[in-house]
Order: sequence, then structure tokens, then C-alpha cells
Amino acid sequence: MDPVRHSVRALLFDGEELVLFRRDKAGREPYWITPGGGIEKGDASPEAALRRELEEELGATAGPVVPVFSLVEPDYRSTVYVARLVEMDLSRRNGHDSSGHEIQRIRPEDVGTVNFVPEELREFVIENAAVLPSLVDARRRYRPVVDVHVLLFDGDRVLLGLRRDTGYADGEWGAMPSGHLDEGESVLAAGAREAKEELGIEVGELDVVHVMHHRNPGCASRIGFFLVARSWSGTPINAEPDKCEKIAWFPVSELPVNTLPAVVAGIHAQRGFFSLHGWERPELAELRDEAARSKCEELTVAVLAAVDGGVLMISDAESDRLPSTIVRPGESLEQAIARLHPGPPRYAGAADYVSSTGVTGRRFVFAVTPPPDSVPKGLRMPARDRALIEAW
Repeated sequence: MDPVRHSVRALLFDGEELVLFRRDKAGREPYWITPGGGIEKGDASPEAALRRELEEELGATAGPVVPVFSLVEPDYRSTVYVARLVEMDLSRRNGHDSSGHEIQRIRPEDVGTVNFVPEELREFVIENAAVLPSLVDARRRYRPVVDVHVLLFDGDRVLLGLRRDTGYADGEWGAMPSGHLDEGESVLAAGAREAKEELGIEVGELDVVHVMHHRNPGCASRIGFFLVARSWSGTPINAEPDKCEKIAWFPVSELPVNTLPAVVAGIHAQRGFFSLHGWERPELAELRDEAARSKCEELTVAVLAAVDGGVLMISDAESDRLPSTIVRPGESLEQAIARLHPGPPRYAGAADYVSSTGVTGRRFVFAVTPPPDSVPKGLRMPARDRALIEAW
């Protein structure tokens, strides 16, 4: 019995439009398909296969992918993911025959106006046209992560924990206990739960002493509640050694240099009940530090050079993109940006991606001001970068 063939395909969004192929074959009317292809023996997972296909067919990298549709036949199975385009460079295509494959962008609600195949996927896209972009675009409905930090004080000392194997900010000190608010849970209940789980203690009355709207450099924002325990029963212990290297008391005036900046700001908050943290334009060192906390294995920089209504782009027949490059080992962000364009950079935005080989990366975009005569006029601006210009 022959094995079942398994393919993966992408509903790949560039702004509000889907990136599709129009195919023209002799004896058949033109039809439109999504990028993708079959899973190969060397692919580590269906997602890895999809990212390889996007690289081969489009020279594209995508952000997080979400499976949304499956088509199952007796000897064939197709899984369709929705994803947002981060970068596309047709010169990176590898081994893909582009003849008869014209790249076109079509809004999902207009899929019904073309011969989009397969028919089952066509009907699915039409029915869910308004919902699909929101699956990969948090900006449509802001649902921030809510952090709850419980501050335990012993005189002028506060208890901190050294993070380990959490996937974020390992090797840095944070408030102890702390964690995320669960669905259906109050902030006070979350603080009491975290104290029990992480320190093995029962806390008495908790007071909310500060609320912080925090944004990590180059990343998403979150809401942090800082609570003070008036009393507790039991002796604090490191009850989760798989996530915490150790716990220790530190004078508030002498916190470790490798304490998370937002935690330091929350402990020292003296300017009222609420504060903003991290909303200023970040320095390049802050961007790099945050990428390291997030375990990004690769960094890419792109430059947005605009003057007098013109935008500097690299353009080919089917895609336009900002000049970009991968940061080389041992190279600073400043040096990588300077290789693309001289002039002082100003941070404009970022997006995370996973390469076709499974490398996690973060793409930073920086605005530069070039000489007026160096920028071509009238070039098409990719939808994924248009918001950066509008915010610049």
C-alpha cells in the first residue's frame, strides 16, 4: 500500500492581501493556488516543510503559523496554515521553476472572483475572510499578557529569583514570585497562587501598589501588576528549581545589575500608582539585549530611507522590499546598518520570524535620512512596511 502523500500550504498575508500563484497551463483555464508543496523526508515537521517551501518558491520568511484547514482524501492529505509575510526576496528562490507561476496579491474576500483551487479551500477562505488575518495579527484585537509580581520585603530587602530554562531572560533576576494571570482569575488570586507554587508559602492580604504598561524593546507590550504581601506564613523556598536557579534577598538600593529593567522600575516606582515603561524609542543595545532574552538565534536589519515622498526599495518584477541584511557574527547592529546605508539610524519597528532551516530570528527596521537625490520616486510600498512609514 502506497503511503499517504502529505502537503503543506500557506494562506500567506502581505498586509490585507493573500500572496497567491496564478498558473497558466496549456489546455486549461488559468487558476490560482497558495504557495506550498509536499513534505520531504528531510523535513523535521510539517511547519519546517512549509517554511522550506516558502523559501524555495518565494524567497520568503514568515512569522508564526497557525493551522486552519485540512483536506483529506484516500491517498492524500493537505494541511493549510495562515501566516503573515515578514520578508520576500525572489533572488533567494532555490530550485523553483517560476515559469507559469505569476505572483499575485488578492484580498481574501475577492477569492471568489477567480478560479482558486481547491474548491474546498476556496469556500473556506470566502467564509472566513474577515477572521483569517486576525489569527496572525495581534494588532486587530489587543489582548496583552498580564504579569503579576508579588514583592516580599524583609525590612529594606526584597526577594528576587534568578531565572533559568524559561526561554526568556534566563540568567537575570526577577520579582519572586511572579507569573501570568490565568483566564477567569483575579490579580489577587494569581498573586496568592504564584506564591504557593514558586515559594511554598501562604500570603496574607495583598495590596496592589503599582500598575505598569510595559513594552519590551522591539517586542509586544504587556500589563504588569506589582503587589506587596503584608504578611505570609511559612519560609520561602525555591519550589520550582527547574525554572529558578536560586532565590535571594537584596537591599532595594543595591539590586543586581542583571535584574530585569521593568522589575527594577516596578520596585522603585515612586511616581504614583501607574507608569509607562519601555515606550521611549529604544537604543540599539536595548534591542540586542531584548533579542538575547528572547533567544533569537539570528538578527536581520532593514533600512527605511525616505525623502520627499520617495522610498528606497529593492524591486523586481513581483516584489518590492526594503534593503536588508543578516547581522554577521561579532558584528554590531550599527555596523550592519552602516553596510546598508550611512547615516544615524532611528528604530521604526520589528517582526519575529523562523527561517526555512528553523532558525528563530528578529527583523529590525531602521529609518535613515539619505541625500535627496539618492531616492527613486514612485516605487510601490509593501503593505507589511507601510505602517512603519506612517508611524515614522
